[in-house]
Amino acid sequence: MKLIFNKEENNEITVKIQQGTVAIDFTYSEMIKQLLQNNSVEDTEFNNMTEEEEESLKKMLNEVSEIFVEEEPDEGEEEK
Repeated sequence: MKLIFNKEENNEITVKIQQGTVAIDFTYSEMIKQLLQNNSVEDTEFNNMTEEEEESLKKMLNEVSEIFVEEEPDEGEEEK
C-alpha cells in the first residue's frame, strides 16, 4: 500500500492512497482492505512536511500496521 501525504498552504494535511496506478482520496475502508491483503506500507510520500511531522506519521503507520500482524499461536495452543 502506498500513501501520499501532502501538506497544503493552509497547513491542512491531505492523504491519497494508491490503488493500482491511480491515487484516490483516502478512506479508512480502503486502507484496512489493503492492509488485510498485504500488511505493508510501501513508498510513502511526504510532501511539504517537516521532519518531525514525517517521523510522527511514520510512527503512527507502524503502530497501525502492527494491529494487522497475525500472531503465531503459542506451542500447544490451537488456532481458532
